Amino acid sequence: MIIECRLGRIIVERGALNFLEREIDRMKPSKVCIVTDNVVGKIWFDKVVEYIKGRDVEKVEVEAGERGKNLKTLTLLWRKFIDGGYTRKSLAIALGGGVVGDVTGFASSTFMRGIYFAQVPTTLLSQVDSSIGGKNGINFHGKNMIGTFYQPSFTLVDTKFIRTLPYEEFLNGMAEVIKYGIICDRKFFKYVEENFEAIKNREENVLNRIVEECVKMKVNIVLEDEREEGLRRILNFGHTFGHAIEKLSHYRIKHGFAVSIGMGIACRVAEKLTGFSEKSQVIGLLKRFGLPTTTRIEFKRIVEEMVKDKKAWYGKIVLVVPEEIGKVTVIEVEKTELARVLEEVMANA
Repeated sequence: MIIECRLGRIIVERGALNFLEREIDRMKPSKVCIVTDNVVGKIWFDKVVEYIKGRDVEKVEVEAGERGKNLKTLTLLWRKFIDGGYTRKSLAIALGGGVVGDVTGFASSTFMRGIYFAQVPTTLLSQVDSSIGGKNGINFHGKNMIGTFYQPSFTLVDTKFIRTLPYEEFLNGMAEVIKYGIICDRKFFKYVEENFEAIKNREENVLNRIVEECVKMKVNIVLEDEREEGLRRILNFGHTFGHAIEKLSHYRIKHGFAVSIGMGIACRVAEKLTGFSEKSQVIGLLKRFGLPTTTRIEFKRIVEEMVKDKKAWYGKIVLVVPEEIGKVTVIEVEKTELARVLEEVMANA
């Protein structure tokens, strides 16, 4: 599947790396570097470079995980660009998961007010979500508090990467996959339910389909609302709670797992506030995959963090809650009201 749009050229298929040399040649960059982390780089850097033989490619390695998503890493990338003589016609390729994509995109968007940037996502989570749409940034007194919108020139989503993921990392991405069904496609949610075993076993044809469907949904949403002023906000389902949980866990809880907890909490809140009647079906599917739907972190602390979230408006907390599977709505809730509802609905969770 190839999508040509203002979000760049997006190629989704097993073997998408075969397009890497062509995409680079099309851009004619003055220099090329591949930014990766100290885990992915050991496995994939040399293999990826094989696809672009005859071209000098610099390897830039950053710390893996959310703890590396900071000003120190950003400064390291800027320094590499300066020392390497990079110009606006140079290309930085992010090879890795969401953290690598976020920091590489942010560094690329800000260095000389923008150099070429591309995404080669290697995790399920980054393939279906974070590599699409142009959001980037770093954590600074909160999740993704500093960042820009900056679209890559191309994104190569090669589903063969998924086969090599540790199962925990695969589950980390499945939370985002399930999210798409809840927010905008009931049939897709049903497909995930019905193909549970095939997905769990990572059967190629099923994996290809779920990744393609998620990418198409994300692209359609972002094309309508690139800067998150309206429709794109539905993609934050589970994230307002999730980001607070990530921070309070000192990022020991992975993003997808935190979002899964956030979706579980949001479904319970929606049952109370909007009359959502399919809570058990959503929470049941998350639990079936082995994803968490609640937390031991004190809810008062979570609410306090949510007030600081960049999506909070005029002192109110902005929540995405389901009305039914396949349809969500955005509501604004006072801090005290949310704390009261949480105490009530989570008492027996």
